[in-house]
Amino acid sequence: MLQDLRKSTQGTTAKVVVGLIVVTFALFGVESIVGGMGGEPEVAEVNGEAIVESEYARAVEGKRRQILAQMGEFADADLIDDNLLRSSVLEGLIEEKVLIQDAIGKDLFVADQAIDNYIRSAEHFKIDGAFSNERMQTLLRNAGLTLQGYRESLRKEFIVAQPRSALIASSFVLVAERDEVVSLDRQTRSFGSLVVLKSEYLDSIVVSDDEVRAYYDANQTDFVKPKSADVSYVEIDKIKLAATVDVTEKEIRALYDSEKQEYEGEEQREAAHILLKINDERTDEQALAEINALRDQLLAGAEFSTLAKEKSEDDGSASEGGSLGFAGRGVYVADFEDALYSLKEGGLSAPVKTEFGYHLIKLEKVEASDVPSFDEAKPSLAERLRDQKSSEEYSILAERLADISYASSDLREPSEELELEYMQLAGVSSETQDPVFSNLKVQRVLFSDEIVKEQNNSEFIELEYGRGLVFHVDTMYPEGIRTYEEVSAQVRILLSEEKTAEFAESVGQAFIARIMAGEGPELVAEDMGLKWSTHEDIARNDVELDGELVARVFSAKKSEANGGGVFGYKSLSGNFAVVRLNKILSGEPSELPEADLVSINRLIGDGFGAISYRNYKQVLAASAEVTKI
Repeated sequence: MLQDLRKSTQGTTAKVVVGLIVVTFALFGVESIVGGMGGEPEVAEVNGEAIVESEYARAVEGKRRQILAQMGEFADADLIDDNLLRSSVLEGLIEEKVLIQDAIGKDLFVADQAIDNYIRSAEHFKIDGAFSNERMQTLLRNAGLTLQGYRESLRKEFIVAQPRSALIASSFVLVAERDEVVSLDRQTRSFGSLVVLKSEYLDSIVVSDDEVRAYYDANQTDFVKPKSADVSYVEIDKIKLAATVDVTEKEIRALYDSEKQEYEGEEQREAAHILLKINDERTDEQALAEINALRDQLLAGAEFSTLAKEKSEDDGSASEGGSLGFAGRGVYVADFEDALYSLKEGGLSAPVKTEFGYHLIKLEKVEASDVPSFDEAKPSLAERLRDQKSSEEYSILAERLADISYASSDLREPSEELELEYMQLAGVSSETQDPVFSNLKVQRVLFSDEIVKEQNNSEFIELEYGRGLVFHVDTMYPEGIRTYEEVSAQVRILLSEEKTAEFAESVGQAFIARIMAGEGPELVAEDMGLKWSTHEDIARNDVELDGELVARVFSAKKSEANGGGVFGYKSLSGNFAVVRLNKILSGEPSELPEADLVSINRLIGDGFGAISYRNYKQVLAASAEVTKI
């Protein structure tokens, strides 16, 4: 179970969860760590209350992690504008400080039970749908947090949310306002339409060489060729290195033997505990006396889980009878772990003091890890050894390449000395499609003065983990205008597109003229080789018809209904569409189910409430005394 837990806390999802926890903690729970540290540098002051540098730094790092997590597998910290990040985080901290001060001033609070219920229902603390104390503790520990600190951060977050919830809940909507929204939202429109496809007229247009030349001469700024360079480069790829790495049976056996001992020595222990806290209401001596009294009850035959539910002050485990589930070494704080591993199955500890208070620990069960056979483990062990060796070789080569290329005038010497392929690529620019030189890390330095003017080799650039390069600009080409020969085919296509679109529009306008003159659209369409379609009672959220067509129909004025409005438009694809609006029916609130009316009412009310809350925050911000240091 612990192995599964460890895997689940090392994946991408877990990293995102940890990042979100860190962001929450950074914004709402920093003082649980830094509180009481006098003289710490301040970055801002809000109504006389400081935002200290450590709080700010933690929030910046938390936001940075969140952004990188959103970037996914292609995350690149260099893409984050540090100044913008810091500025936005500071503004966010100031706003949060104002809101927290306002909430505290209104004596808002959140019950402990509500926080515990949130924690126990959080999906990121569950395994197979059930709350897991081990997973919670591991995720919090990976984020550098304690349960107490996390609970306090949630408390502040929930308190700050109360004014917003109250404003939204207290907003109201008049029946007339709701009915007006229903009338528009549930409106339907009936219409006829056709599309004149520009592609149908390719054979009807001709683009001459003179037209192509004239367009090129008149629009040369559209054909600017960016500066470019011919480059040489040397690349190191860990995957390619791995293919050349030899792994011996002896090495695999040695790794197996060492890990076999770890498997045999790694056991998981199912523990339960009762916690009594030391606080303003209970001294150390009183807590020790109470925990000893509870131990006496247990030794006299009291049920551990029953006593834990009644007396334990661990919010995460008390309702589970004190159960902490299975865990291996390294999960608990040192004193707790030492006591747990000194017990025999079923044993009860003496009182154990930790930073959380006094504990009584019971060892429920011990499970030893299953040890796979050598043949079962061999493929994965060989792959790990190969990966390890290729990683080591990659690191050594990368360092040597960086050193040698720094002292070399070009890359031939490093290539020969390290036996790496010397490669060249012509015409590299900001528009290049080459997977290596289109990389943003390369593009950022490609035309830097150090590389172009001083003719230095680049630094070693790691494109991604296990793959990097050094490059040299051999020849530079300035920005210029592409020749007529380079772009004539492109211009011919462009002019063809324009001409066919114009032709399609002229056909559409001729169709509109005949309809406006009184002819029937079906007959005119048939006569012109077009297809007229009719659409009845189409809603504005219709997904079967073309979205652009529906949007155009619902943007038409009511006065254009009853056949009085025939209009055409050039679509985004360059075709020409004609629409005749026949009928508009407003939505009728009386025809909607009560549940739909309630939902619409709530949606409108939430919108009004959100506006009220935005105004509320603006008033608080305007009245706050803020000093940025």
